Amino acid sequence: MIEWNDYWASYSTSKAELWMIGERDVVLNKYLDLIDKPVKKVLEVGCGFGSNIKLLKSKRSDVEVYTLDNSETAIEKIKETIPNSYLGDCRETPFEDNQFDLVYSAGLMEHFEDEIPFINEMKRIVNTPGYLVTFVPAKISLWQLYQFLHFGNWQHGYEKAYSYSGLKKLFEENKFKINEISGIDPFSINGFLMKLLNKSFDPLFKRSFVKSGYTELSIVTQK
Repeated sequence: MIEWNDYWASYSTSKAELWMIGERDVVLNKYLDLIDKPVKKVLEVGCGFGSNIKLLKSKRSDVEVYTLDNSETAIEKIKETIPNSYLGDCRETPFEDNQFDLVYSAGLMEHFEDEIPFINEMKRIVNTPGYLVTFVPAKISLWQLYQFLHFGNWQHGYEKAYSYSGLKKLFEENKFKINEISGIDPFSINGFLMKLLNKSFDPLFKRSFVKSGYTELSIVTQK
């Protein structure tokens, strides 16, 4: 299994990942624009390299940005750009109740066999009517086939994938209002081609005929 400090120490962003970061950015900005405050407090949980939070900070003058991660290396690196960065467990954060207007994570929740402590902590720190945005792997994609072919030796450790209905049920059962569930990269085809060609491009194939047939699902909720 991967050692996260080593992973973030040597991390570099691929062309495919840059495109996915841009797609997530569209979702985040859509909901930030709905928050009627001159300055919005935004937290990325499990920030890692912090690609999306760095992008938000560079593009918007109306955000105060924070990050949290359990990797010392990730936090040490990102503090150069985002001073409000904290080392800690996302299931027991150092933040106050209702502190943030928007909290988001990408590639995090799927690593917990029991998501409830994570979800409850996110509910505690996001305010009303703030937004919680969660990006997770979808069940039906080439990414899942790639993971399956590792036959239990997946370097990222335990990792699950979600269907549209399963993700909706998880948040509804924990008393969240669902604003939107959307998909990013149908069946991983766009990301696969970008990695293969080492080139980023605006893909023609943007919609799946299956609701959960994407590399990632994005769920936007409020408490």
